[in-house]
Amino acid sequence: MSEDLRGRVVLIGGATGALGSGIARVFADTGAHLGLTSTSEEELEELADELGLSDDRLFLSTVDATDRDSVGDLVSGVVERFDGLHVLLNTIGGWGGGKTVGETLVEQWEWMLTLNLRSAFLLSRAVLPHMLEAGWGRIVHTASKTAVTPRPKQVGYVVSKSGVIALTEVIAAEVKGTGVTANVVLPSIIDTPANRRMMSSADTSKWVPPEHIAGTMRFLCSDAAASINGDRIPIYGAV
Repeated sequence: MSEDLRGRVVLIGGATGALGSGIARVFADTGAHLGLTSTSEEELEELADELGLSDDRLFLSTVDATDRDSVGDLVSGVVERFDGLHVLLNTIGGWGGGKTVGETLVEQWEWMLTLNLRSAFLLSRAVLPHMLEAGWGRIVHTASKTAVTPRPKQVGYVVSKSGVIALTEVIAAEVKGTGVTANVVLPSIIDTPANRRMMSSADTSKWVPPEHIAGTMRFLCSDAAASINGDRIPIYGAV
């Protein structure tokens, strides 16, 4: 399995986050060329050093995924560097909440939609033409269990992640039969340093390790998963 993505070009959105870096580690062993994005150049360099891949397999780029031109430049740079783009693994997003619908500021609502949903749309819109031209592609977005089992006081997060699910399903319907697939993973609580700090008394043994999510994405990018399209993949762990 270590080289079955040899020749493929994989773009990882949010590669320096806890989930994104776990995905980068898993996909570094696939033989694929990796495009890694972050908002921090320093964190990208640190991740690249850790992965230890040759320069001809790496493309690093800081990007504002909520900005159309920034995303366009990113995808153009990856395609120019590697002569194609076959896989988008998108982990870009964030959580915001703590207020009821009536208490939620309009600015907070709009930021959640921008960060979680607009970014997913812009990335999808930019990569799809290259996948369709190649006749092979994989898009995997990251939503959340909360998107399908909403909880109170996080309306912007829930709605934006629900929108990521709907976006993925629309893409899947549009690319059916082209060799391109689009799916979305729905993790429960991910075992990250930030979550451990926020929920210090929780039983972390029930949480989902980033590597497990990365492994699921790895399978979705395989030829064996060619018939999986438009699916919501729950990764709930023992929660």
